[in-house]
Amino acid sequence: MLERSLLSKIARTAIGAYIAAIASSLMILVWVMKLWDANLYVPLSYVGDSIFTAALIKGLIDNGWYLYNPFLGAPYGLYMYDFPLSNNLDFIVLRLISLIIRDYAFTMNLYFLLTFPLTTLTSMLVLRQLKVSYASSILGSLLYTFLSYHFWRGEGHLFLAAYYMIPLMVMVLFWVYSDKNLLLYEVGGGIQANVFNQKTLMSIIICLIISSTFIYYPFFSCFFLIVTGVTASLRHRSKTPLITSLLFVVLITAGVLINVSPTLIYQHENGNNPAIAIRTPEEAEYYGLKMTQLLMPISRHSVFLLAGAANWYLHTAPLCNHSAPSLGMIIGIGFLLLIGWIFYRISEGQKFKIKQFDILNELSILNLSALLLASVGGFSSIFAYCIAYFFPSSLQFRCYDRISVFIAFFSMAAIVLLLDVLSHKYFDNNKKFLFYGILVVLLAVGISDQTGRYYEWLYSPSVRGEYLNDQDFINKIEATMPHGAMIFQLPYMPFPEYGKMHRMVDYSHLRGYLHSRDLHWSYGAMKGRQGDAWQRGVADKPVEDVVKTLSQAGFSGIYVDRNGYGDDGAGIISDLSNILKTKPLISTDRRLYFFDMINYSTRIDSDILAK
Repeated sequence: MLERSLLSKIARTAIGAYIAAIASSLMILVWVMKLWDANLYVPLSYVGDSIFTAALIKGLIDNGWYLYNPFLGAPYGLYMYDFPLSNNLDFIVLRLISLIIRDYAFTMNLYFLLTFPLTTLTSMLVLRQLKVSYASSILGSLLYTFLSYHFWRGEGHLFLAAYYMIPLMVMVLFWVYSDKNLLLYEVGGGIQANVFNQKTLMSIIICLIISSTFIYYPFFSCFFLIVTGVTASLRHRSKTPLITSLLFVVLITAGVLINVSPTLIYQHENGNNPAIAIRTPEEAEYYGLKMTQLLMPISRHSVFLLAGAANWYLHTAPLCNHSAPSLGMIIGIGFLLLIGWIFYRISEGQKFKIKQFDILNELSILNLSALLLASVGGFSSIFAYCIAYFFPSSLQFRCYDRISVFIAFFSMAAIVLLLDVLSHKYFDNNKKFLFYGILVVLLAVGISDQTGRYYEWLYSPSVRGEYLNDQDFINKIEATMPHGAMIFQLPYMPFPEYGKMHRMVDYSHLRGYLHSRDLHWSYGAMKGRQGDAWQRGVADKPVEDVVKTLSQAGFSGIYVDRNGYGDDGAGIISDLSNILKTKPLISTDRRLYFFDMINYSTRIDSDILAK
């Protein structure tokens, strides 16, 4: 009876701790992003990559999946097969959310917001597996959830912001490190499989799921599995951990190949597309990790002195500079602790037999290996240049600074483990409330330090005004056009990854599609394929020939973004007005113009019949 009562008390404590962590995560999220002012039917971010992400989600809702979208790339449609995405986990979750409310902005916003409590939950699960106390686990999981990385990636890099599977992958690394019989065990000089225990089955499931996340996360997971397998084999003086880790690498690789198999099949049938995802080896250095980025305050820090120091560095230091990898003050201390721990172990040897210190050993190895791989001029550059030299047409990884989200977890785990050691040593039961008070202060300082004023930059109220302006303009166009009409967009802009054209940022033309229901838009034809070649050929003609060609192809209107022209579109607007003999529809902010071609096409058809 006593034993059952004790188990019940433990269960209630665990449930209460997890509820407290998730509730805290949601409250912090509401406060940091000022969600009481938010309208979830308006994207939190509405520029550049955020618009591309939104178009993928709208295509998912409109067509059942994102790989083909007949509403983009008119007259041929958009075939996304050439732009491989392995993160089917994200698309499945987004599809499920969209079944509740079929609105792309709501779906995107809700998924982004859900990544916060999901990250808190998975982080806490892993910290408890490492025997971290409930109080320290809550602190660590919340600090990891509200990394600068999470906000900086935002909805533009939504699939990178969804890093809630990374803690579970780190748990697999610890299982490989600590349990030499996780998947295999040695019997009489041979090796037997051990697949029917709980940890093994969980490890297999986690590896399969991580293979369905954004491609960088399975790539880094495979790297850390190899590092862990080598260190665990040396530690246990057994080959089984290394073989186990390699088998997990094979499993993740197979999962990635399954996720991108539609691309592989499409390119086998239609040929490779060398115009897409062009990556060069020097980009591994340009987008490499710098330790300064990890330890520098965020550029939007709430303390203006720290913000000024960060911005001074970001605007003067060479190579790619941004605040995404910033660990913040508290997790940064954990990072320095792991660096120092390596020197301590070398100088002191195996002096202490404390389990937390054994975990620190593995964390320090993983942390150091991440730095050696991803730092500017590190092994990532050697790898990139070797791939480019021996396999010039192979896919390249370039943004190695994205490994910072793994480093952040290693560093966070180190600091909470240290806090637990100090708690046991200096805070007995009579002083526990003092320890909890310290944790609350650390949490408040850490969250403020890591989040700063990001909401002012990424999620400002001005987004709503711009969004509603475009919505009103596109609704007026749709009201004048026949069902399923095709709209040609000027200036011609290749898709995807083209960059800036005058004052027009990449993917701006997708705004037309985001606000329409059944119109077909020219932008979005995959470059390097037939649809893009046709559009480029049309756009290169004199304006009068452009209009005639579009009329013959069945287009009903021309949409002009003035920001895409050096003269603010004065020339093209004047030419189209004279040729079409009609006044354009103009957006409230006077950026977007629309010319109705229906009367022009009727006149052309009448002239042809008269002849």
